[in-house]
Amino acid sequence: MFEHFLSRMKEKIRAQNYIMTLHAEEEMNDDGLIILKVEQAFLNAEIIEQ
Repeated sequence: MFEHFLSRMKEKIRAQNYIMTLHAEEEMNDDGLIILKVEQAFLNAEIIEQ
């Protein structure tokens, strides 16, 4: 189940088919992150424990 969810998220990121919420953008700005780093983190993510 979790693998499927992560796979779908990665597909959406690769296709640039997602919406970043205003809250998420504010949090990224507060933490000094840029969208490319967030996308990269999701694309490199793996599930290590369920």
